Order: sequence, then C-alpha cells, then structure tokens
Amino acid sequence: MREVESSSKLPWVVGVLAVVAVVGTGWYLQRTPEPARPVPKPVVMQPQPAPEPTAPQYPVAPLQQALADQPQDPLPDLFNSDGFAREALNTLLAHPQLAQWLVSEHLIARFVAFVDALPNRKIGMTLWPLKPASGKFFAQGDGTTVVIGAANDARYDAHVQAFTGMDAAAAVTLYTRLYPLLQQAYRELGYSDRYFNDRMVAVIDHLLAAPEPMPPIVVVMTDKGYAYADATLESASSGEKFMMRMGAANETAVKTKLRELRAALTKQRP
Repeated sequence: MREVESSSKLPWVVGVLAVVAVVGTGWYLQRTPEPARPVPKPVVMQPQPAPEPTAPQYPVAPLQQALADQPQDPLPDLFNSDGFAREALNTLLAHPQLAQWLVSEHLIARFVAFVDALPNRKIGMTLWPLKPASGKFFAQGDGTTVVIGAANDARYDAHVQAFTGMDAAAAVTLYTRLYPLLQQAYRELGYSDRYFNDRMVAVIDHLLAAPEPMPPIVVVMTDKGYAYADATLESASSGEKFMMRMGAANETAVKTKLRELRAALTKQRP
C-alpha cells in the first residue's frame, strides 16, 4: 500500500509562536536593560579530511586465486560486455528460456544497480536485468476478502528452477571472473571507496531475512494495484517482496540456494 507523506505545517507554526511568546514575555518582564555583550568572533570550520578507503569485509582476492593459473581471455569493456555476459550465462544455466528473460542492454550494469537497490522500497524498471514474469497476478476471493491465488506461484516456477538448479561453484567462478566489471559498475554508481562483494553479501543477508508468510495471504486493491493487507508485509523492501511474491515453497528453495552462494562468496561453510 502506498505510503502517505505528511506535510502538515502545524508543528512549525506552533514552534514559531512559542518562540515569539517566550521572547516577548522576557522583554516585558525585563526591568533594566542588560549591558551589551561583546559579539563573539565567528568560528572558522576546518575542512575534514576525506575518510581513508576501508578494506573489503569479504575480499574477492581469495576467490580469484583459483583462476590465476587458468588461461583466460581478456574481459571486454563494461559497456560492450553484453554479448560476453549473455554467452557466459547461457553456459552457466543452459536454460531454453534464458534469452527471453534477459534484457537486451547493459546486463552487468543493470545487475549491479538492481542488487544495490533490492533493500529499497522501490526499484525502477530501468534497473531490472530480467524482464518481469509472464502472466498476470492471480487473486481470488468471495467479494469481501481477497487472497493471493495458489496458481500465482507457478508464474515463478521456471525462474526458481533455473536459479536453484545451477551449479553454485560454477556460478561463483563466473562471478569472480566478471568481478572487475562488477566493481567498475558499482563504483560508477558513486561507491568509489566500497566493494561490490560486500554489498552482495549484505543484500543476500537482507533477502534471507525476508518474511515467510503462509497462505492464505490477504491483499487489498489500491489505485496502484494489489497490496498486502498486513501493514508489516506491505512495508517490506522490494527485495523482500520479490521473495514473498514467488510463494512459500519457491521462497524456501531460493533461500537455500542463497545460503550456498553466500558461503562460497565469503569462503565460509554454509
């Protein structure tokens, strides 16, 4: 459900009136003028030094060591990398519908921006590296209560099966191979002193903490479409809503794979 922003000016008006009342009362009760006080000299603020770049929390260097002895073709330029990335994804997933799912341009830059934005309340469609799932949202009800229909989960089955069926080790190898481009795209978002792998792990943790509502899940119709009737669910981030929208079974399967990928990205046991 859309948030309604409050822009009432009442607190501001009350504050001004209170200040005026206090100042006016003080002037009225004052019997003898106080001697003039010297005007303090203005304080010159010294510019603060820029913070030193911090070390990555989850460095990719240990992952890249495994690729050091393997012959690799040079990476393309970031903004000419679509063909390279699409071919690599086809090799990784080998799914017949992958070409229909992927957007046509700027795959790596979109992926980085999309991951970074998942904890936000909204994500612009221009950032999506994949096209929306086909079919329409399916809801059913008796006229007073509307719930998400069980058939709605099927819209995401193919995507979930492709994701959960991929080889995690091969996925991390590809991720590591592309990491210089991923990091470049992340810095071009304005994060000159941060590391994309740290953000990736943080976003995975955010998705793993997504609510797991069990059906029936009640929804209401708004001027923007359907929204969760439960305010807690409706206030969730875009990433959490992606997780919930695919259904309980699919969400569980995706979280299992995310834990596996997180362990590989951080060189930790699941």
